[in-house]
Amino acid sequence: MLNVRQIQILILLWNDDYTGTELAERVNSSRRTIIRDINEINQYLIERSIAQINSSSKYHMVIKNYREFQALIEQFEIDDQTFLFKLLILKNKSIDNLMAETYLSKKEVANTVERLNNRYQGFVEITSKIGKGYQVDFQRITKVDLLAYLIFNNPKLIQNVPNLNMPKINNLIKEDKQYIPPEINKYLVSKQITAQFLALNICQIDDAKKFYLEKIQILNKLNTASIKKILRQITDKYELQIEETSLVTDITEHLCRNNLFPTFISASLTKQIKDIKIKNPFAFDLANDFSQAAKEEIKDIIINDEYIGLYVVRAIDIISEDKNIKILMYTYQRSIANINENILLENINNINLKSVYSKDEFDNLLRDNSYDISIMNGPSSDNSGKFDISINGIINQQHISYLKRITSNYYINKNLGNIFTPSNYLNLDNQNGSYLDNLRIGLSEFKSRDLLGDDLIRTLINREEAGNQLIIDSIIAVPHASSRIKFGSIFAIKLENPVILNNNSINLILNVVIDDQEEASRQIFSYLYKIFHNTSKEKIKQISSYEDLFKILNNPE
Repeated sequence: MLNVRQIQILILLWNDDYTGTELAERVNSSRRTIIRDINEINQYLIERSIAQINSSSKYHMVIKNYREFQALIEQFEIDDQTFLFKLLILKNKSIDNLMAETYLSKKEVANTVERLNNRYQGFVEITSKIGKGYQVDFQRITKVDLLAYLIFNNPKLIQNVPNLNMPKINNLIKEDKQYIPPEINKYLVSKQITAQFLALNICQIDDAKKFYLEKIQILNKLNTASIKKILRQITDKYELQIEETSLVTDITEHLCRNNLFPTFISASLTKQIKDIKIKNPFAFDLANDFSQAAKEEIKDIIINDEYIGLYVVRAIDIISEDKNIKILMYTYQRSIANINENILLENINNINLKSVYSKDEFDNLLRDNSYDISIMNGPSSDNSGKFDISINGIINQQHISYLKRITSNYYINKNLGNIFTPSNYLNLDNQNGSYLDNLRIGLSEFKSRDLLGDDLIRTLINREEAGNQLIIDSIIAVPHASSRIKFGSIFAIKLENPVILNNNSINLILNVVIDDQEEASRQIFSYLYKIFHNTSKEKIKQISSYEDLFKILNNPE
């Protein structure tokens, strides 16, 4: 079985690529130990056909069996939760006692505590004091809240509690449940309430009625009217197209549930959320602003902006679902058209397809309506250059693959030359300075080219200074802002010497400006993520001209 440090290394490599030196710094170890650990981790993963760690300039993990890998991550989280539970219930929290209870070495205990502090940052802080052992301080949640969350996730944890009289506790639960306000039952399931009663018993709190009364006081502060008011203040600033009614309902109900029974995003979902965040940065920027405003407006509430960000993405997607890509197909034969229509609609979900059988009708529709893609279904000799794709006969798999690609990225494919022009590229021979210093220098150069105004530059800088940075694959920083522009724009700064940002070595800065009211314009982030996630870091480092970068951006394969 992997030790605590090796688990930490595996989770780090799941999220990003690292050199041996970078890993050694992250886990407080030597590079020699990292090399040995990587070999042991690799052996463990390969024997079980789960994943493999490759090494070039950095260590990179390739997952082969995602289900098994997720199960492995979830088991690691259970181990961490078991450690935390034991720490919470121990009266004597000395290092020796904790080592005896968890069977971990002193260094492994320290590593686990560090990981837990990162995991529950802003809610729990575990500190070590000489002669007193470990101390657990709570912010915004209580010990009862955390114990209930751990018990709900893993009911077997209560087996670690000495002298726990379950028959007596079950009777108390049965008696006290009659005092639970109906609002609690509306938002919590029976197992959550049972977990809270067990946590109250472990903490030797007899007054369950008082505990739930305090919960109701917080619940009374949360209503759709107050959430709608805060949300509108924020959405007016972002001007995103959002399905407001469903978003207000989702956020209100989530906050009610989460304040009655605080929960935390599973470690197995952190990578997926990170990927969603990269593709939808404005949604999470909005969520962050909403969370800050809500904390000021509604005192003492628990709110996690990543949860809110997921609800914002969903609300944006509800609007976007109606914006199918419009395809106009000109065809000679109705029978062939019917077959091809069925093939296209079965294989490509996000299209609105219309077939016409007259060249005049095709020309009129194309002129009078906004179609994204035009298809010629007939002899290629009749293609006068007005069509995006020509198909002679029945659509085959190659056509489907091509159409899937251009429907997925149609906005970028059509407008890349406008989005990223030669004037939007800068090679910066930076000798020193921080990330922000070099960002300012690059943006000033684009201003001197009359490409960016002061307001937009200030927005880009302020967002980065606030620490809300977007980074792709640990090598590309993506400052972003919105503006009323016909096309989105990418302003690229290629750094001669990499700079450090949040422990990442940044070689390329892509300043992205979009019209965030246009769903098509927002595709730029998803497109960039897809492109660079499939581009080697060495290739990115070797970019030295506009042509180099344009070639990468223009190749969605």
